[in-house]
Amino acid sequence: MTKQYSVVGVDSVYYALVTQDDENGYVAGVPQQLTQAMEIKGTPAASSETQFADNTEHDVVTVEGPTTLELIAPNISEDVLAELLGAVVDTASGRIFDDADPAEAPYFALGYRFKKRNGSYRYRWYLKCRAEKPMEEGVSESDKVNLKTTTLKVTAIKTSHLFDLIGDGSRMKGVKRVHGDEDLDNFDGDTWLDAVQQPSAGTPSAFSVTPVPADGATGVVISANLTLTFTNALAGGREAGITLINLDTQAPVAVARTINAARTIVTLNPNSNLGSSTDYAIIIHDVVDIHGQALTDAVINFTTA
Repeated sequence: MTKQYSVVGVDSVYYALVTQDDENGYVAGVPQQLTQAMEIKGTPAASSETQFADNTEHDVVTVEGPTTLELIAPNISEDVLAELLGAVVDTASGRIFDDADPAEAPYFALGYRFKKRNGSYRYRWYLKCRAEKPMEEGVSESDKVNLKTTTLKVTAIKTSHLFDLIGDGSRMKGVKRVHGDEDLDNFDGDTWLDAVQQPSAGTPSAFSVTPVPADGATGVVISANLTLTFTNALAGGREAGITLINLDTQAPVAVARTINAARTIVTLNPNSNLGSSTDYAIIIHDVVDIHGQALTDAVINFTTA
């Protein structure tokens, strides 16, 4: 499991207007910086109910609704706020006309990132949001510093467009949020805020194994440990499907089976030296990677010195 680090900061708050969200597609514009962030918190609306049968818990059903986000910032530019609320900006005079009609507010995507204690980041994009008009507050200057902030409340919902989440058409769903973490394998956040991140099922690397000794090897040292290096991390506990067999006796060989932290290298350390001039086989059975790809059952044959 990836080591967990506390969140210690937030920055890079961006928005992009959503210009299409229907059965034919989802389209968002180029992200623009919304403001400098002091604090962001998101609270999903959720409820659950437990069903009882035979005098005990039988089932629990949970539903999730919109997520309410609160962005606290030193201030938000008047023209940016007008765009998010659907007000009219008169570029000729620099004035903004607010008709107090929330129905004119467009949907937009909201993205940002959290900084973690180890210096890496968690990234967020909410794909379909609307904003509420923030409260205004100001006080007279005095002999004390009295800084005021702006709190923007945003409601995020699922898209109307159905995305292919797995890549085979079996899970077509509207999506509320796309997120990632730099501490997870294969994630790259370098271009995260260049465009609104839309769901698309990635293609995992092909699953294969490289054994040492290689299949058909001879003269293998009787005290040698045996290693299997996989291209992808193994799913939890699947290394148990790897065994060592003495082909001369057709008996399993007692080994200490270990796997590295990345779950890509399995080592078989026999409890005692192997027999001299003996045929052995490493049996690979029911081994699956973290993407759900199964490795074809294989037999690695070798002969000791």
